[in-house]
Amino acid sequence: MAALDWVILLILVVGAYSGYKQGLFISILSIVAFVMALILAFHLMDWGAQLLAARVENMTFALPFVAFLMIFLGVILIIRGLAFVVKKTLDFTILGSMDSIAGGILGVVKTAFILSLFFWIAEAFEFGFSESWTAESQSYSYVQPIAPAIIMAVDGYTPIIQNTVAQIQEMVKSSTDGFID
Repeated sequence: MAALDWVILLILVVGAYSGYKQGLFISILSIVAFVMALILAFHLMDWGAQLLAARVENMTFALPFVAFLMIFLGVILIIRGLAFVVKKTLDFTILGSMDSIAGGILGVVKTAFILSLFFWIAEAFEFGFSESWTAESQSYSYVQPIAPAIIMAVDGYTPIIQNTVAQIQEMVKSSTDGFID
């Protein structure tokens, strides 16, 4: 096994352990919470920025980002808190151990996706691994294409990704234009 294989394996083992500790229920609700938080934060960002603008005089160009972060983190904390309560109840039943094993499997899948996303972004910024590392690696060719394939498949069904990126670019442009003037 190449050095890159050992790094990938170590990261996947940490993901499996984290998933095992959380369990399937918490892991699935974490994914749902992340998606719901993104959607709600993007939809309520303008409303949150208006509320903050009434109370803040300086740094108004950053208010949409602050509002986004506050809404995003608030939704995640609420859903994760409720999921934790249900998980503690689930642990007292026979399903608790099966939940942990299935959570470990989902932890590996989530970690592989995040690792693949990291590889994809690194390559997009032309910060890829050397040819010798990737050629010697047996696991890189399996992990690397996961995120691009999933994101391309989801992007066809959810135009919100393209709309959101365009909205963020417009906000950054208008904020920097106002800041420079």
